[in-house]
Amino acid sequence: MRFLIFTVVFFLIAAVIKIDLTEGTVPLAAFNGEEKLECNQQIAVRTISVITTVGDSVQSLFAAYPSEVNISLPERMAHFYELNPHLKKQAMIPGELVKIPIYNEAENNCS
Repeated sequence: MRFLIFTVVFFLIAAVIKIDLTEGTVPLAAFNGEEKLECNQQIAVRTISVITTVGDSVQSLFAAYPSEVNISLPERMAHFYELNPHLKKQAMIPGELVKIPIYNEAENNCS
């Protein structure tokens, strides 16, 4: 019986320590003495409709129509597949109308 109680207490302590190490007890913001201005960079998204040709891929379309804003490829691919959900499970067919997201910088709002 003592062994069972010891095991339960041990696992409870281990769980508390694990949660403490992964999530932390004191937020990191408490250690930041300087106040920072929050600047939200606004990115305007517009789309261009393109008719595909033989040999087109998503990457080749992105290279042909670059965006002005430095945005990561996974984010751009996610927006592309939101605009063209039918392309998730099929390849591009030549002559198909595809929408490509183009990003432009808008004004920064700093407060």
